[in-house]
Amino acid sequence: MTFSQSNLNLLPESLFKELTADQAQMLEGGKRVDILSVKCITTGDTDGTDELFFNINGKDLQRHAPLNMKAGRTANAGMSANIPNDSLAVIQLFDKKNSGGALLVGKIVDGAINDTFFTLRAKANGGEYDVTYRITNKLF
Repeated sequence: MTFSQSNLNLLPESLFKELTADQAQMLEGGKRVDILSVKCITTGDTDGTDELFFNINGKDLQRHAPLNMKAGRTANAGMSANIPNDSLAVIQLFDKKNSGGALLVGKIVDGAINDTFFTLRAKANGGEYDVTYRITNKLF
């Protein structure tokens, strides 16, 4: 590549870029919480269907497109959220309901743990669920 004055003027633009907060966190390292699956044992709603979404460290996951769950059903959740390295993550499972969300379970997990699978039993308001999740290094 030959450098002309116009190429040199563009050089700072190609070398330096402002990063979003998420991009900066990714470069710093960190962990990711993956919600892998949700198994419904019983539902709490009278219509036999619960509409589930998650919140991890204040970030709603699938609130506007909740998992529709019936007794005996297992859903591949496929939800993830980033957390800072070795910090705690607060995982909450909600039944959306008409009021905007009834908390079924809240759990604080240690971000220092890596590549271990966990199953969390959520039981509240008549519904009962097994949530499988893991904490792993973020993939770039």
